[in-house]
Amino acid sequence: MKWNAFEQFAEKLRVEEGIPGMAVGVARNGAPLFVNGFGNIDVEGATKVTPDTVFGTASVTKSFTALAVHILAAEGKLSVADPVIEHLPEAGTIPVLRSTTIRHLLSHTTGMPPVRRREELTEFGEHIRYLESLELNPIGPPGGQISYSNDAFLLLGAVIEKAAGMDYREFIMERIVRPAGMNRTSFTPPEQGEETNTAVQYTEDLQPADWPGLGNYAVGGGIRSTVNDLLVYGRLYTDQAFRKSVLGNVDPAGMQELVAEVDETSFYGHGLMLTPDFGGSVLVHHGGGQPGVSSSFGFLPDQGVTVAVLTNRTGVSAEKLMKGAVCTVLGKSSEEAAVSLPNLAQSPGERMSFAGFYGNEEDPDGFRIHAERNNLTLTSGGRVDELHPAGPGRFVNGRTGKRIRFEIGSRGEMTAFTGLRIYWRT
Repeated sequence: MKWNAFEQFAEKLRVEEGIPGMAVGVARNGAPLFVNGFGNIDVEGATKVTPDTVFGTASVTKSFTALAVHILAAEGKLSVADPVIEHLPEAGTIPVLRSTTIRHLLSHTTGMPPVRRREELTEFGEHIRYLESLELNPIGPPGGQISYSNDAFLLLGAVIEKAAGMDYREFIMERIVRPAGMNRTSFTPPEQGEETNTAVQYTEDLQPADWPGLGNYAVGGGIRSTVNDLLVYGRLYTDQAFRKSVLGNVDPAGMQELVAEVDETSFYGHGLMLTPDFGGSVLVHHGGGQPGVSSSFGFLPDQGVTVAVLTNRTGVSAEKLMKGAVCTVLGKSSEEAAVSLPNLAQSPGERMSFAGFYGNEEDPDGFRIHAERNNLTLTSGGRVDELHPAGPGRFVNGRTGKRIRFEIGSRGEMTAFTGLRIYWRT
């Protein structure tokens, strides 16, 4: 395996995207293949990032929550087929949730549209009353269109508390994190800086960012961890003997159910995404983003390989780094992680039809599509990325490799699907 070439690939990407610090780890059944830190903890300091540096993981947390649900299912305390209101009868006041199952919460297929974040809410009862107060227009029936919903997903924390009879954070710490020996993983954010070996978080414009309060959203984004700890975590999915020593007779294979199509190559399962054919192997993965965090975690279940990438800047290509490491494991060039960019012909009129500002209630800042004479660009958070046409209404982001799809909605409005999320043109 050409890890020297991967290291050069990773450092080049770090410099090009202005990432202050990042850590990358790759292991097979607990044996490290490549583990290294790049850059510094703080842009103004000289302390290097190490594989034990703490970063935010953002939505990588969702797989921990999904695993907690499967632990409780193995104990007979719930089923993913259960209606949500069987465990949270108070949620029956929210029409979009009346026919929703736990499986729909796990896979972002409830039909709930994006709503304004309320990070000041710290009790699940408060959050249910907040959702009850909204006039929610479902984007489709449960089990239909995938639409990433942090507000629907966080209700899993309430389900876990009801089924387990304890705080959901403590359940995850007691049943997953501590038994696995993940000693630098926690929901409690440490002070950022050199003294705690914790990366200082930076926004897209390189301004320091405090840890977000999150409130109930910690269910889907509150874990802080290290690359070394996430490599241990990955063994729960790839190493049967280790998993049994930590979780007992819990089989998390159900988390890899192909529930909803994300794009032409990937699906969403239970708190995890799946690419059934990534260089001939199944790749299970999830990324994350918050102010000051871009993360990516993945594993090859048939090869016992786990990859973890943590960075301290918003909106950078952590997934490309993760896939570059996977390519290296598979004996391919790291550069193959970059999507082959299409170059289909498109008229100026077609490009102009997609131009405008797109946002939603959860992400009001959204992004803007500009139609130039010869290309289409996406501007978000100060970055301008070129979009390459891949088919009618379909494009690939030239920097990140992520796909975006434009459609005319049922009410005649232009909508954009950026993989998991739905945006409307305003």
